[in-house]
Amino acid sequence: MKKPLCALFSLLVIVAASCRQPNLTPAYLEITYDDINNCVDMSNYNETHPGENHDEEELAAFQQHNFTHVNVYVSGKNLGCWQVPCKVPVLDVSAEDTSTVVILPAFRKTGMTNTIQGYPFFNVLQKKLPLRPGETYRISDDPLSFIYSPYAVCPYIETFSNSSSFTPTDTTNPITFLPGTCDGRTAGVISLSTDCDFDIISPSITLPARNYFIYLEITYKIDAEMEVGVKISTAQSPNAVYPLGGMYATDGEWKTIYFDLASLISSYHHTGGGATSASIVLTGYGDKNKSINYYIDNIKIIYQPSA
Repeated sequence: MKKPLCALFSLLVIVAASCRQPNLTPAYLEITYDDINNCVDMSNYNETHPGENHDEEELAAFQQHNFTHVNVYVSGKNLGCWQVPCKVPVLDVSAEDTSTVVILPAFRKTGMTNTIQGYPFFNVLQKKLPLRPGETYRISDDPLSFIYSPYAVCPYIETFSNSSSFTPTDTTNPITFLPGTCDGRTAGVISLSTDCDFDIISPSITLPARNYFIYLEITYKIDAEMEVGVKISTAQSPNAVYPLGGMYATDGEWKTIYFDLASLISSYHHTGGGATSASIVLTGYGDKNKSINYYIDNIKIIYQPSA
């Protein structure tokens, strides 16, 4: 009987070994705000985007972002959306292999809702990283470098370097942005010392009407609220302005905000074709008790097919 018992014991040992728990010690990915906000490569943008020819100041405007979150994927698994700075735990890593990591910057839509959107205009960036159980890998050790997709199109950009393309909606109120500087930046400037206001509009911009990501991006520093709207030209309502939202006082800081134009255009586009004409409308107010300054570093619209 000893031999069968020994064989049974050996079998139980093998089964027990096969049922051992995997190593549940995670590796960590450490990602900071600067890791995803100062890393856009614009060196070949004009070459990869036929029909666009941006100067150095305009190319620099594409690099200014306010990404507050990241979507993280490791070896094909979605590890969720994280607010930066963050340390993302990663399971199922080994001491021998590298892991394929995808990091997609994300932002809060319109800057004031709870909807987080991955930035749709970058190429997918993959990295092979040596993630080890119990160790922390800092993205800053091997900096990211994002590149705009060749399918992204920028039909409008204003940097206020020499002039402003915005004009007053009412000729009796001539206030509009003038080229100036702030904190060493070229910017459009409006300074109000009384309780007057301004209402200004961009040139008409042709945009796709459906099946596209379309975002208005504004980098700004302002002392009071500024309202943002879109005028969409249709036969039924040629002068209608639809509100996008507000930009609030930034307490002396520069910020970038993202407005989703695609949803609004698809809701109010009535002409039936595949494109529509739109203009950006900005409205601000003065204060009789103090001076109010509005600074806009740049304004741009970018779109790309959504499927």
